[in-house]
Amino acid sequence: MITDDKFLLYAKRILSQKSIQEEELRTAISRAYYSLYHTTSSVMRKKYSIQLINEIRRNYPKKKIDLAKLNRLDKKYLSGFNLHRILFFTLLNLGFITEAFQFKDFRSKRNEADYDLALNFTQADSITIVNEVEKLMTALKNI
Repeated sequence: MITDDKFLLYAKRILSQKSIQEEELRTAISRAYYSLYHTTSSVMRKKYSIQLINEIRRNYPKKKIDLAKLNRLDKKYLSGFNLHRILFFTLLNLGFITEAFQFKDFRSKRNEADYDLALNFTQADSITIVNEVEKLMTALKNI
């Protein structure tokens, strides 16, 4: 089974190469974000499950919620919600303002890397983003 940190290690391995193509730079950013996403999700499930559940209910007031599955934080059931958005709001409402906006910013960077072909990514940009993601992951593991 893969762990959340493996994506970050893969991103760093990509960036450690001498000659890196732009698609690899973009992939490193994407993998680093998903490492952050899984770390954040894990921390929220383990330490702040009630707040996470409440945030899902608050963000989906008109959706018919299966409380049993929601209260178990059933992974398959949760895939029907935008957890990227929910994690941001959960962090925000817990008072982790800086971390929430950094999380949101890294998601935007991932979206740019994956979808905006008009942008150019340099190795320095990608290294900075991956290193900053790693710092945020460390901070989130300690909240």
